[in-house]
Formats: sequence, structure tokens, C-alpha cells
Amino acid sequence: MSETPQGTPQNEQGIRCEEIESLAILHACDELDSVARAQLDAHLAQCPACAAVVSREGRLRKAIASLDQPADSLDRSGLLLAQCRSELAESLDDRKTRASSSAWLSIFSPVAWWGALRHTLIFHPAMSMTVLVVAGFLAGVAGQRLRVVPPQVVPPGQPVFSAPATQSASGAASNASTSSSTSAPSRVTDEQLRRVDSAHVAWVTPSGSQTPTVQVELMSPTPMNIVGAPDDADVQRALTFLLENGQRFDPDVRLDSLDVLRRNAADPDVRRTLCAAARLDRNPGVRKKALEALQGFEQDPAVRGAILDALESDANSGVRIEAIRLLVAAMQSGGGFAATDPQTVDVLRDRLRNDPSLDIRRQSAAALRQLGEQ
Repeated sequence: MSETPQGTPQNEQGIRCEEIESLAILHACDELDSVARAQLDAHLAQCPACAAVVSREGRLRKAIASLDQPADSLDRSGLLLAQCRSELAESLDDRKTRASSSAWLSIFSPVAWWGALRHTLIFHPAMSMTVLVVAGFLAGVAGQRLRVVPPQVVPPGQPVFSAPATQSASGAASNASTSSSTSAPSRVTDEQLRRVDSAHVAWVTPSGSQTPTVQVELMSPTPMNIVGAPDDADVQRALTFLLENGQRFDPDVRLDSLDVLRRNAADPDVRRTLCAAARLDRNPGVRKKALEALQGFEQDPAVRGAILDALESDANSGVRIEAIRLLVAAMQSGGGFAATDPQTVDVLRDRLRNDPSLDIRRQSAAALRQLGEQ
């Protein structure tokens, strides 16, 4: 046996005072085995300081145990379980309701029908061939019936403006009184034209007819499809609008518009539009085609002015060559062309001296010789 520093004897195998803090907690919680508890009791009997620590920890443990725990205030009557059961029942009822409604919707759903048909066709090749043959036959019959109507490709809900079809003599006679009493106003308004974003012009030939018609598709918030003869008022109005607003539409659209309008160049309004395009359009191809459309009307002062302006000031040599060609052709054909007009002579002399194109200088010289001005 040895003695502690305080004079208390301690077994070398016993508990040291440094271990009392941790052992006190275990002692208060009754977590020590019998051997450790016997050693602790032997040490506490000899060490009053350690006994005080263990006693304090025991009192703290009892005080904590005597307090009301939050769990003791909870409702123990099964309300939580009842609430969970209620929510589960409601969830099952909602799922059952949705399943019932979706089942009814699937009966009338095109997607469901197509899914069933697709699987049937995949796993039954013979039935697939039969369905395709029947569908092709029905499509052919429908196409033959629809061919009696002039082709007008218009999405559903869009207005269709088509020119009246050519009537027979008897039909025209029977409708003469009605036509004379109802002179229909223009079907295309200025507001509709102003809202056009893009356009497409094409020639179409109705089934059973040898006369092509013009189809003008105008894409806007309220799309329009105008179908009629080249001289139809609405067709001309739409094409004139496309040509006069070249900055908004593609050159191909303007070229197609010129291809139609040139057939009505005898109309003074159409000629004014062509002259403006020859002078002002940004695309040289459009300006050149506008000049081509004016051939044969050189005696018109407005046309002659447009030709001379193009010859004198157009930056594109191809447009100037077309202008000098029209002047030479007009002088050779006569037809009332005022070849001795001073402005014409002045422009030809200027081109002879200053035009960078050798071809234009040569043709200008030939034209002046023909006029006796050289």
C-alpha cells in the first residue's frame, strides 16, 4: 500500500482523482459495472473531494430528471396517426379521380387513337398495307373532286380574294343585270397592304383551263391570298404596292411583280409604276427589267424621261446599256418617238464623251449618226 499526497492510502490498481469527472457522470447514470463501482466507492470513502464531485453530479442528474420534458406535453391520444390516415385517404381519392377523368379523355384523345393504331400497324403488316391502300384511294378520289376548284393554297381561317372565273356567254348574259347593279369596290384596303410583312407572287393554271392566273400571297397578321387575271384590279393594286415599297420586299418578289405588270404596260398607272421602279429601285436587276417592260411606249414623255435618266445617271452599266438599247430601237422603229428632242441629243453626246462603258459610247455614236448630229 502507498499513500496519496494528502496522506490517504490508495491501491495502485484503484481509481485516480483525475478520472473522477468522467466516472461521476457514469455513476450518476448508473452506467458502471460492478468492479468499477466497487473501486469508485473505495476511492470515495478515502477522498472527500472526489466524493463531493460525485455527489454534485448525482444531484444534477436528479434535478434534470425531475423537470417536465417537452415530449410529456404532446398529445398521446393518437391524433397524429389519425391525421396521417386522413391525408393518405385524401391522396388516394384524388388519384382515383384523376385516373377516372384521364380514362374518359383518352377515349376521345387523337393521341391515344394514333398510339393504338400505330402499334396495330407495326405488329400487323398485312393490315398496314390495307390501310395505306385505302388511304391512298380516298386521297386520290378527294384530289379528283377538288381539281374542279381553282387552286388557292390558303391556311384555314385566312381570307381568300380571287378574281371571278371566266364565264360562258350564256352565263355572262344571265348575270349581266346583277353585275351592272353591283360594282364591287376594291377588296384590298390600304390598311391591309400597310401591314404586309412579306409576299410571294406566282403564276398558277387552274385545272381544266388554258389561261394562267396570278396568285399573290400577302403575309401579315391577317394573311391574304389574291388570285386573278393579270389585269384584275386587286392583283394590279397588290403588285404595284410590292413594287413601290421595294425596301420592304425581296428583289425576287419585285421581279415577279414586274413580270406580271409588264403585260398591262398600256395602262398609264402601270407605266408610272414601272418608270418609278426604273429610276428608284435599289436593285439593278429590277431597274433593268422595269426598263424592258417599258419597251414600245417610248413615245410617252414619262417613259422617255425614265430611259434618259437611266442612261445618264444609273451607276450600273447593264441598266445604261438597256436604256441605250431602248433608245436605238425606238429610233429605228419610228412610232412617233421624238428622237430630235434636245434632251435626247444632249444625253447621247454626254454618254459618247464620258461613259466608262465602251459599248455605250459606241451605241451613242451610232445613235447620233442616225440623228445626223455627228
